[in-house]
Order: sequence, then C-alpha cells, then structure tokens
Amino acid sequence: MTKYHVIYPGSTIGEWSIGRAFQFAVLVIGLVASMQLASAQSRREFHRVFEVSLAEPVILDLELSRASLEIAYGREGQVSITASTNNENSKALNEDPFSNRLIVAMNGNHLEVHDGPDVLAGADSNVAYRIDVPYRTEVRSFVQRGSETINGVAGPVEVRTQDGNIMVSYVSQQVSARTESGNIDVQVIGGRVEARANRGDISCVRAPQGVDVETNDGDISLAVVGPSRAAVPRGNGGIKAGGIWGSFTASTAAGELYVRAVPHSDWQLSSASGGVRIELPPEAKFEIDASTSSGEFMVKRNDLDAPEKQSHHFTWKVNGGGAHIQVHTDSGMISIG
Repeated sequence: MTKYHVIYPGSTIGEWSIGRAFQFAVLVIGLVASMQLASAQSRREFHRVFEVSLAEPVILDLELSRASLEIAYGREGQVSITASTNNENSKALNEDPFSNRLIVAMNGNHLEVHDGPDVLAGADSNVAYRIDVPYRTEVRSFVQRGSETINGVAGPVEVRTQDGNIMVSYVSQQVSARTESGNIDVQVIGGRVEARANRGDISCVRAPQGVDVETNDGDISLAVVGPSRAAVPRGNGGIKAGGIWGSFTASTAAGELYVRAVPHSDWQLSSASGGVRIELPPEAKFEIDASTSSGEFMVKRNDLDAPEKQSHHFTWKVNGGGAHIQVHTDSGMISIG
C-alpha cells in the first residue's frame, strides 16, 4: 500500500524548510516572469522590407557610426531590415528609426545604408540591426564602433570596423576583414581571405584558397587552410597553424610559432626572439634547413640526428626529401618533432 505524506510548513524544522523552499520557488518564477515582461516592454523593433530582382545579385553598402550589425541569408527576392534596442532611454523606442536614424537608398538591386540626421547630430545610436538578404549578395560594410556578423552569403565580402569584433562565416567568394581594435573570426570561406587587425586576435578555419592575415598585437590561429601567409610583426602575439594545404610563410616578433601539419609545399618560418615549434607525422617527406643566430635546437624525431650543441645551422632530408622547410630564429629555440 502506497503511503502519502502531507507536509505542513512549520510542523518540523525540515518540513518548514521544504515549505519555505516551495514558496521561494513560486517567488522566483514570479520575478522571472516580471523581468521577461519588463524586457518585452522595453524592447521595441522596427521592420522594413525591400523587394529586389532575382535576376541579379544584391549589392549592399553600409556605413554606420555605432551599431551591432548582423547580415545573414534570409529569403530570395527581398532585403529585410530589422532595427531593435533594449535601452529604454533610447530615442529609437519612441519613434521609427528609419525616418531619422537610418537612411536606406535603393537603386535597382543596389542598397546604400547609412546614418540618419539624428545620429549625425549626436543622438544615442545604440541600436542592433539585422539585415536578411538573398544568397547572391555582395557586402561592403563599415561600422565605426560595434560588432559585425556576416553569415551565409555568396559575397565577396568586405567588412571593416574601427572598434569592434568581426565574424564572417559560410561565404562562397573572397573575404576582406579589417579592424583597428577587435577580434576577427572567419570560418568556412570559399574564396581567399585577407584579414588585418592592429589590436586583436585573428582566427580562420576552413579556407581552402588560403589566407593572408596580420595583427600587430594579438594571436593568430589557422586550421585547414590553403596557401597562406601569417605575420605578427610586433608585440608578443603567437601563431598556431594546423592542416596547411599548400605553401606557408609565417613570422613573429616575440611570440611562439607552432605548426602541426603535413608539408604539402614549401614553408618559410621565422621568429625574432620567439621560438619555432614544428610537429610533422613520421611518414612525412621533407627537407629542412634550420638556423638560429643565438638560440638552440631541440630534435624529437628518431629519423633526425640532433645537431651539435654549439651548432647554429643544420640541414637534413627525411624519408627521401620532399617539401622544403626553412626555419630561422634570432634568439629563440627551434623544436622539431
């Protein structure tokens, strides 16, 4: 026979705690509901749709002073722009931003989007914009302060920001990304990638046509890319690369340069005061030419004889030779494994 116990809050210390816990849970649920309602009341969105031709690609030109911008594939035959904000003090909550904060000029399939008179006059412009576009869309975008995210278009894509992060993914053609201060993240790009950051990290995953990336103060991370160049000419930033399918040129000033891949083509790797670490599979065929001005060598392979302790240069063929790997440091260690 199943026994049921009825708990009366206050009957014992344990039972009182359970009762109070139930009351507290009800209170939390009420508070969460109130917060969601308040958020919904303070958030306001404005929406506008522009019809475009299916016969030609869309060209989207944007220049905004401050915004959070997202451009993504939506549907064919139209460009849809949504403006929203969670700032209850923002002027955008009380009036349509398309009339005074955002100007959209359309000529056929060419749309130009830029700040309206209120923003140019110094009004608060903390607004998020989402633009849904057809797949065949070319993007040229500049946001002075704010993040930019672009996903699922044919391209080409040219995106810039003065102060903010950039993320570009699933673009069929080439991508160019530049920021003065911010991180750049690029993933699954059909064309060649060019990325520049004065202060910020750069990462790129799956770009078979290769990349050309450089940052003056940050780290670079590459995975599964074609013929590429990567450089950190100043600062302590390092470079990490794996799955390099083609030639590779990489250099750092003081950070570590680490490459783990099969050498399908020639590599040129260098660092001033940082170390260079290379990991190659046992069956890899390559020729290595390694030199250092005042650094040391560390060899972790059975098919390579370690150079003499005072040596500053050595060359070797592995598995009959193949791709040429040239490595140099001024004072950093060279490690080969």
